[in-house]
Amino acid sequence: MRKIYAEMKTKFQSLPVKLCLVAGITLLLLIPLAMVKNQIRDRQDALDDCVREVSGSWGLPQTLTGPSIRLAYRSLEKDKDDKPQIKTFFIYPKELNMEIQAGTQILHRSIYDVLVYKSEVVMTGYFLIPDTYATWDIIEKKLTLGVSDVRGIEGDACFSIGTENGSFQETSVLASATARQEGAALMVTPLDLPVEQMDGKTAIPFKITYQIRGSSDLMVRPYGETTHVRMQADCPNPSFTGDFLPAAREIGENGFTASWEVSKINRGEPDSCSFGVKMLQDVTQYQQSMRSAKYGILVILLIFLAALGAELLTGRPINLIQYAVVGLSIVLFYTLVLSFSEFMTFGLSYLLSALMTVTALTCYFRAILRNRAAYVLGALSAAAFVTSFVLLQMETYAFLCGTLLLFVLLSTVMYFTRNLSSSGQSSEA
Repeated sequence: MRKIYAEMKTKFQSLPVKLCLVAGITLLLLIPLAMVKNQIRDRQDALDDCVREVSGSWGLPQTLTGPSIRLAYRSLEKDKDDKPQIKTFFIYPKELNMEIQAGTQILHRSIYDVLVYKSEVVMTGYFLIPDTYATWDIIEKKLTLGVSDVRGIEGDACFSIGTENGSFQETSVLASATARQEGAALMVTPLDLPVEQMDGKTAIPFKITYQIRGSSDLMVRPYGETTHVRMQADCPNPSFTGDFLPAAREIGENGFTASWEVSKINRGEPDSCSFGVKMLQDVTQYQQSMRSAKYGILVILLIFLAALGAELLTGRPINLIQYAVVGLSIVLFYTLVLSFSEFMTFGLSYLLSALMTVTALTCYFRAILRNRAAYVLGALSAAAFVTSFVLLQMETYAFLCGTLLLFVLLSTVMYFTRNLSSSGQSSEA
């Protein structure tokens, strides 16, 4: 029995077998790493739920439409009771100019931060009503203005059109199917529009001002035959989206300024397109934690290869169970990063977690190897965590650099194992 045990021990201590077993442990560690990633997703889902809850109270993503004049008239067509049908027609501005000033702020709910905004909107322009409409049997004239979440309106939405001044007093459902599907609302107010102004030549100027709250998206529908939009906000991370990109933009540390120009020719139906900006919050701690956890297998490989090198150089074997313990401590590192990042910045939480993990690993390696090589392994472990953090900051080139690093590691292993015979001992080249 002792002879068999000795043969088995010798066999399992041979380098090729050790490499295979360590590789197996590395693959098994993918399971707890996946569990950590699932935990990060659960925390991200909790943040998303919090964002939806806060947005529902403050204001949902907003889509602003320009003003229009709604005419209700008696048609020559008859209904089933042989009475004239009442139909509705919308007249859109000949020119629409929009000035939007948005300011962002952070609302706190539990341990989560939610980015919201408040905007001041000023719309100017004019209507030009063809004389054809003056011959209609018009029974109602109203000025309309659409927003996607009317609960975000602060105070009154004031207007002046022609010689009339006032504020919108009621809401109704938008006419288009697209707008109805989005749950948008229409602010309306009666309009006293003289027939003399419906001659196709008289410009009817208007001005509308209001404040609106919202979250995430701030979009605009180009209701004018010619629409000019200028938007300013203190959000340094805008994502311009929609059917049209800005004709001009400036983005700085203190925010952005963007302008759009859209004409009737390229917009089609006013409710069929929109454009604007998505106010992006800084990358959340959960996104950063997920990205760092994706490099977990790389960190494990770096530290395991360093440990194997220490074995070869010192002649002191490291048990497979000890490899597993080292791997689990690295997995725990990502749990530490996740938990700390909910109460401090990601960089500080990463640094604190790395210090704790490297200290524990150095002490563990010291107890195993009982020589100064343990401190070298501790330094290499710290280098692995630093490498992972640097890759996180690179963003665009992270995948390329990570792949090149793995190639260098594999080439290093190939170099040091080039003279191994099938028995695991060095052979002459």
